[in-house]
Amino acid sequence: MAAFAYLYTRKDVDHDHIGAIGWDMGGGYALKLAMYQPRLAACVVNYGTPPTDPNDIQQILAPVLGNFGALDKGVLPGDVQMFEKAMKNMQRRVDIKIYEGAGHGFENSDNKDTYRPEAAADAWGRSIAFLNKSLK
Repeated sequence: MAAFAYLYTRKDVDHDHIGAIGWDMGGGYALKLAMYQPRLAACVVNYGTPPTDPNDIQQILAPVLGNFGALDKGVLPGDVQMFEKAMKNMQRRVDIKIYEGAGHGFENSDNKDTYRPEAAADAWGRSIAFLNKSLK
């Protein structure tokens, strides 16, 4: 079995107004895209693992919005705070929110054990507002 990646570019796509959003591993992939695609206009990460290497963080030029859970055992709040601090020290635009009482997957309504409806609604609202502002 082989894995494939395919990039399709339409002629009518405005390449200066592309954003990435992801949850869990997809959030980590959105950050990876931000590291390797300097023209990315916005990146939203929802409890995805942030990079810790300053060289990787330095490559992120897009503004980043992050939504994380304070009770997350996989993506530790301390690592998120270090990422935020590094981004700010590098004069990068970053907006991180860590939700009290929320763990990993708090936006997933299919998982009744982790779902936190109020935090999920707030994170979604933040994400939409951020993308609307960043992708004008």
